[in-house]
Amino acid sequence: MSFTSDEVNYLIYRYLSESGFVHSAYLFGLESHIAHTSINGNIVPPGALLSLIQKGLYYTEAELSIGD
Repeated sequence: MSFTSDEVNYLIYRYLSESGFVHSAYLFGLESHIAHTSINGNIVPPGALLSLIQKGLYYTEAELSIGD
């Protein structure tokens, strides 16, 4: 699985917005041109960035455990 920089930027934008960092989200959205992407925000679940990071940590921990 891979992500484009636009997709990562959108996840960061959503995280900032959902966490109440309204001004930061606004500025980040402007600088990363969120409005010009083809990403459908309606299909991105709330908390998507944190969920993705948590899953990555779980998989990393599993890999480390298997390697022992």
